[in-house]
Amino acid sequence: MSELLAESEYKATINTPIEALDLTTWVFTLADDEYKRCSKAHIAAGASTDTAGKRVSINVEKVGNLIISHYNEDVSKKDHCRVVSISDVLTPQGGRTTSRITWELKVTAMGGGRCEFLNRVAVHATPEFYKFLAENKVDIEQAKAAMVKDLEAHNAEETPLFAKSIEKMARRG
Repeated sequence: MSELLAESEYKATINTPIEALDLTTWVFTLADDEYKRCSKAHIAAGASTDTAGKRVSINVEKVGNLIISHYNEDVSKKDHCRVVSISDVLTPQGGRTTSRITWELKVTAMGGGRCEFLNRVAVHATPEFYKFLAENKVDIEQAKAAMVKDLEAHNAEETPLFAKSIEKMARRG
């Protein structure tokens, strides 16, 4: 397992019974304009399949750096979705590298027709990431600190908006 660079976890309430929710469907059918409404950092979203026929969620966002993620299905349940990407990372200085990003969503029934929504993101180093740091003489601790700061701010913004989007989809049926 590669080194953990940054991790962020936020929760929000979804005012819909857990039986009406389907996180995996939401992830793989999220419309581009809806994705953009969930964060000022979101640039584009789409969906595809890999060569094995598994679904892929493609997200483009600016979280410190420009990140292009190709999230592959890992856990696909109505109440738990986890996707993993070897994401392209483009820096403002024109450098390019990769990181492994795990995006995980869970809901837990709270009673009264409400759920607790968990949005968790973990970023791990790749061999290309280490090579990029060495070539650009960037200290890993500085890179981690910047990543944590950017990821925390981004996740704090998008989590309640994702919860509203998931709730909206459940209400549409």
